[in-house]
Amino acid sequence: RSVNVTIRAISADLVDDAIEEVRWVLRAERNVPPGEEDDFTIFTNDSNIRSFNKATSGVKLGAFVIGIVALVVAGIGIMNIMLVSVRERTREIGIRKSLGAKRKNILTQFLLEAIIL
Repeated sequence: RSVNVTIRAISADLVDDAIEEVRWVLRAERNVPPGEEDDFTIFTNDSNIRSFNKATSGVKLGAFVIGIVALVVAGIGIMNIMLVSVRERTREIGIRKSLGAKRKNILTQFLLEAIIL
């Protein structure tokens, strides 16, 4: 049999005192002798928040792992596209170099293209 009792303390400073008073009343009502463990459980908002955070931590970790994997896959995809682009455009790169383009300018062009992708 389960009984739920909701109690609201007047202020946050009195929460611990209210819990102890409730514990004392419940122990007396349920005839729990001194020195024995409580045969009931008291849940507070703090314990509910801890339980919720514990349950959602697995979801957060899963989302983080999926995000990292997605970033790695996207990076590999862009890397492959840029590799193909450079291989297909070696003639263009050679012509630009022969016309005086610096390595830095060519690298900047390809990096900008990668960022745009």
